[in-house]
Amino acid sequence: ALAVSGAGTGWLGVIRGGVSVVLALGPVQWFLAGPLKKLSARRRVMPTLAALGITAVLLAVFGLLFASADAVFAAYLERVTTAPDWAESAPLRIFLFVLFAVLLAAVVLVALRPVNDPVGPQKKFRVSRSIWLVPLTAVNLLFASFVAVQITALFGGDAWVLRTAGLTYAEYARQGFFQLVVVSVFVLGIVAVAGGLLRAERRERWLLAGLLGMLCGLTMVVLVSALHRMNLYTDAYGLSRLRLSVQATVWWLGALFALVLLAGAVRFAGRGSGWLPRTVVLVTGLGLGAFAVVNPDLQVAYSQVEVRGVTQLDSDYLGDLGAEAVPALDRLPEPQRSCVLADVVEANGLDRPDPWNGWNLARLQARDLLAEHPVNESVECGPKPYRGSD
Repeated sequence: ALAVSGAGTGWLGVIRGGVSVVLALGPVQWFLAGPLKKLSARRRVMPTLAALGITAVLLAVFGLLFASADAVFAAYLERVTTAPDWAESAPLRIFLFVLFAVLLAAVVLVALRPVNDPVGPQKKFRVSRSIWLVPLTAVNLLFASFVAVQITALFGGDAWVLRTAGLTYAEYARQGFFQLVVVSVFVLGIVAVAGGLLRAERRERWLLAGLLGMLCGLTMVVLVSALHRMNLYTDAYGLSRLRLSVQATVWWLGALFALVLLAGAVRFAGRGSGWLPRTVVLVTGLGLGAFAVVNPDLQVAYSQVEVRGVTQLDSDYLGDLGAEAVPALDRLPEPQRSCVLADVVEANGLDRPDPWNGWNLARLQARDLLAEHPVNESVECGPKPYRGSD
C-alpha cells in the first residue's frame, strides 16, 4: 500500500499511504457502478432472468415427480445433483475471491491516483526551559541508576541475585521483562513529543538534544538488560514461541532507537531527517522477513530438545508446533518421538497431500523425512511426563 500510494517521506504521509488501500475501498463501488449500470440497462436482462426462473421451477417439479416414480432415475438424479466435496467450502471461497478482488481494485485506484503527502502541523511551542529540563534530567538520573543496578546484577551473577532479591536467576530473569519493554515504548513517545513539539533556541536545542540522546542511549542499555534477562530464562527453560517473539521485538525496538539517535544527530548537524519514517517501515519489513527466515518453530523445538531433556519435555506443547519442527523432533528417542510427531502430523495435515493451491515447503520436507523414518503407530502414548508453564 505504501509503495503504490506514492506518499511522501513525512510521518503523516507514511501513515496515510499505509492505509490508502483501505481508504480507497469506498470509491470501489463507484468504480464498478458504470459497467453494472450498463448491464442492467439492457432490455434483455429481465426477460432472460424470468425465463431462467420459470425453467428452474419446471425442472424441479417434474424432476421430483419422475424421481419418485422410478428408483433408477432417482439414483441417477441423486448422483448428478449431489454436490462434490469441494462445494462445501464454495461459499467461503466465493467470499474470499470477492474480498481480494475488491482489495485489488482498491490498489489499482490508489496506483492510478497517488496520495498527496499531507502537510502536518509545523508549529512548535515555546515553553520555559525548566518545564522540560527538570523532568528530562530527573528521568535520565533514574535510568542511570537502574542501569547501574543492572550492571551490578550482571557481574554479580547468581549468588548476588539470590542474596539481594531472594530470587533464583531464572525467576529474576523473568521478573519485570515486559515492564522494561513498556518503558522503552514510553521513551519513544517522550522523544517524539519533545523533539516534535518543543521549540528551543540554539543553545537550548543542543541541551535538549543531549538529554534526549542520553535517554535513548540509556534505554538501549535497558533493552540489553531485558534481552539478557530473557536469555537467562531461555537457558534454563528453553525457547517458546512467546519467548522468541519477545526477543525479536526487543531487537526491533533497539533498531528503532538506533535510527532515532542517528536521525537526531543528522538533524542537529543541519541536515534533514525526512528519511526516518520510511526507514522505520523498511526496517520493520526486513525484521519480519528475518524472523520468518529464522524459522521460529524449528528453533523452539531444537531448544526444547536440547535444554529440557527428554524427562522434562512438554509433549503437549511440542505437538502443537508446525511442520517446520519435524527435523528437530525426529531426534527424540522412542516412544516419545512417535507420540509427539503423531500430534504434529495430525495438527498440520501431514498424513495427506497438500492441494495444488496450498503447497508448503516445510510440510513437503516434513513428509519426506517422515517417509524415511515413519511414525510408529503401535506405540502407546500415555500421560504426558511433564506439563510446563511458560
